[in-house]
Amino acid sequence: MNTAAKSPMTILCLEFSSERRSAAIVCDGRVLAESSVIAGRTTSAPGLIAAVLKESGLTPTDVSRLAIGIGPGSYTGIRRAIATVQGWHLAHGTPVVPVGSFQTLALLAAELDPGPLWLAADAQRGEWAVAPADGARLTGELRLVRREDLAAWIVGGQRVVTPDATLTGATRLYPSAAQAALLAQELPPMDPSNLAPAYLREASFVKAPPSRWEAE
Repeated sequence: MNTAAKSPMTILCLEFSSERRSAAIVCDGRVLAESSVIAGRTTSAPGLIAAVLKESGLTPTDVSRLAIGIGPGSYTGIRRAIATVQGWHLAHGTPVVPVGSFQTLALLAAELDPGPLWLAADAQRGEWAVAPADGARLTGELRLVRREDLAAWIVGGQRVVTPDATLTGATRLYPSAAQAALLAQELPPMDPSNLAPAYLREASFVKAPPSRWEAE
């Protein structure tokens, strides 16, 4: 009979998909620490990580799993979190688990009202990324809708939850690193080199025109 003590699952999570960027540490289903800031030029992933490690009394070597919110949401914020997680993995070899930010948001929204709703995040270019949810579950695929269509849904009585402040009539709620870390306990790790934001458009790049010197 194996009597060896089971090692605790200690998860460090970053959730940077909205303007409220957060880090959290969860150990065996218990939230030990969470720290957040409103996004700005001084937003520091290392600073948030240092804060939650200090609050929880842990060190980087105590972390047995990394989790990251992959959106949809702030492309720049998610990319910053991905770079941080990839660097940590290279240094420590810690397994990495991606968590959909809308799944996190659905669980938090269900705590307020478990009924059907639409989750939404600004996708820029006049469009919003949306997905339906009901009772803490996503019930349909992620897709893009025009801002005016989403506004019409709200006027027509549809419940919409979003972390963005610019959508009049919607319920504002931020995805949480602590909730994402709790979800990550049940999800499989993936190759960190394949991490990417949940993005509904193909990336397109336009070649810059030649400089005056090259043209000459």
